[in-house]
Amino acid sequence: MAQSGVHIVATDFSAQLLERARARTTEHTERIEYRLVDATREDQILALGRQRFHAAICNQAIMDMTEIDPLMRGIRQVVKPGGRFVFSLCHPCFNHSGISLSVEETVVTGEIVTSYAVKVATYLSYSPRKGVAMVGQPVWQYYFDRPLYVLFNACFRAGLVLDGLEEPAFTSPQDDSQIRSAFSWTHYDTPPILVARLRIPYEQISP
Repeated sequence: MAQSGVHIVATDFSAQLLERARARTTEHTERIEYRLVDATREDQILALGRQRFHAAICNQAIMDMTEIDPLMRGIRQVVKPGGRFVFSLCHPCFNHSGISLSVEETVVTGEIVTSYAVKVATYLSYSPRKGVAMVGQPVWQYYFDRPLYVLFNACFRAGLVLDGLEEPAFTSPQDDSQIRSAFSWTHYDTPPILVARLRIPYEQISP
């Protein structure tokens, strides 16, 4: 985004992760401002400035947040009317703590056929659960799985208007290890990610 010439305010609630982000920034440092912000705190979001931004992005974080209504209300006020809010997260239907991946081999007309499936055991009965983001991480983390109606009703309560939706699939592996893993998402015709775009309406924000 900084390469496109815009000014970026990058936030996280972890000071350590912000330091790591700064260390990885080698270009366009004059366009990136790092701020320590807890996105579950509406007051901290508003401290960034009312109607300051043309757009906001939340990338792969909503499923890690204990509550999301403060985020939606905050975005509604810091983004200019007509601006957009884009977020991505693990797919609420197909990639959460209530699913399991399976691989089966069958013989069809003399040929071995491999099929891949996603089994959804729970969906509506959501609650915080511990899981892992990377194999071998030293401490498990909490995930906050939310059905679609819970996710988007939080957006609608804040007055955000949904006008775009994508369900990308990882069909192109980045390296050979993804191909070798039988449970890589590259084998599944199922989207592991949901991306939504919402607009901030033009009507006046009440104080």
